[in-house]
Amino acid sequence: MKILYVCTTTDRGGAEMALRRLAQAAQAEGHTVKIISVKPVGVVGQQLKQDGFEVLSLDVRGKYSPVQFAGALARLVDEIERFSPDVVHAFLYRAIELSRLAKRRVRFHLITTPHYDLSKRNFLLRLWDRALKDADDISCAESQTTADYLKKKQKYADEKLQLICNGVDTDFFAPNARVRDEERSRLGFSSENTVFCCVARLSKEKNQATLLRAFAAVYAKNPHTRLLFVGGGPEKEALQQLTTELGLEKSVLFTGDVSDVRAFLLASDAFVLVSLEESLPLSLLEACSCGLPSIVSKVGDMPRAVLHGKTGFVCNGQDPIIISALMDQFLADPVNRKQMGSDARVHIKTQYGAKEKIYLKIYTKFC
Repeated sequence: MKILYVCTTTDRGGAEMALRRLAQAAQAEGHTVKIISVKPVGVVGQQLKQDGFEVLSLDVRGKYSPVQFAGALARLVDEIERFSPDVVHAFLYRAIELSRLAKRRVRFHLITTPHYDLSKRNFLLRLWDRALKDADDISCAESQTTADYLKKKQKYADEKLQLICNGVDTDFFAPNARVRDEERSRLGFSSENTVFCCVARLSKEKNQATLLRAFAAVYAKNPHTRLLFVGGGPEKEALQQLTTELGLEKSVLFTGDVSDVRAFLLASDAFVLVSLEESLPLSLLEACSCGLPSIVSKVGDMPRAVLHGKTGFVCNGQDPIIISALMDQFLADPVNRKQMGSDARVHIKTQYGAKEKIYLKIYTKFC
């Protein structure tokens, strides 16, 4: 089977990492796989190249313009005609809309997985999605929140909409005492340091500035605490400046883009993600699978992935006072914190295992 994956970006992100795992699984099953990135090839795209995949870019840069969009559509149609895939699987908004429009020019089977909260997009983008959605052969929602919105607000057809929640390789993302000790030593953490970790793109919707302000209050009372930001993004400079203004330079570490987040998660004691918008972030599932308790905002499916009071806490992610109070709870009771982490791993193993085989089975419907 020939499978073409189309994704808006191949930077580090949940959708991009899910794409990589799916491409690897498809290749392992003997399928021929090709990847197209709408934007220039990013770090995950480079990893895919190292994995041996053909990765192309439609080279859309900066803000979308009608000229860029038309050019990208023409190149996508050409690539589809040249590759002649049995299935095209599109991820993220721009890739999905381009693939839907391409289907008007060339015939193929289209599967879409949004990996974003469409309810936060502006009215015109939601209207455009609603107008083009019927091009999908199957629309896959990666969270219950997404599925509900697509069905109720965007009027996706029941027979085409499938809920396939994000999943994680719980064997790979698993507690490992040796790796934990090695990574904490490498990062300069001692046994008395309690490390809070946030794995996410450094962008405004991830709300790391509020987390920094919450952490400042925690650090003032607990100088042995540390905060680890794993990932890069457009807000990095502003967040580093805020870190300096808050006097947190010695307690906050920015890793930048990394190829493997597992070691950083294992070096940490708790996970914090207080995004303003989410669907079901892979980084949260990976953290829980590694045995970390979490503090998350009440958006998307995060309140389903984190059982409040049992595997972590769900809160108003825009209130730094609440966030700092919950971080203090983790600090005050390390025994309960570790138990929450153990319960989190059990919950993720039970509800959010890897989903690659489900997608591969869907593909076979079209061959």
